[in-house]
Amino acid sequence: MPFDKKEYMKEYRQTPKGKKYNTIKNWKSRGLISDYEKIYQRYLNTTNCDLCNIELCQGNKGSNRKCMEHNHITGEFRNVVCHSCNINKSDMKKQSNNKSGYKNIYYDKEWVYKKTFKGKTITIRRKNKIDILCIKFAAIILYRY
Repeated sequence: MPFDKKEYMKEYRQTPKGKKYNTIKNWKSRGLISDYEKIYQRYLNTTNCDLCNIELCQGNKGSNRKCMEHNHITGEFRNVVCHSCNINKSDMKKQSNNKSGYKNIYYDKEWVYKKTFKGKTITIRRKNKIDILCIKFAAIILYRY
């Protein structure tokens, strides 16, 4: 029987190692920076919100699901919290939809840099936050806006 990579990957994602890999990959894409091994163990072992002490549920739905609360400017991890506490943090209110901490850059399934220059809107999408930051700062240097 030939090797089916798609089926293998589907099975791998259900293993503890596959779940860990995907979770850490997701954190990185959302800008979380830290010791991923240490944080992953803390994430697995946390049963209550670090801020309001409500019991956290497993899964991706509900106001008491686990969230990785971090500084949206530096990416530094702070706490494992419930969704309610995570959306009520003050640094999110200041930045609205901007999870990067930089003006005109936000995350929507991938990193986006959107800027209007001389009446034209430029939108650039990349999977890596660093790529978007480089593009933004190169544009600042080249066009001085």
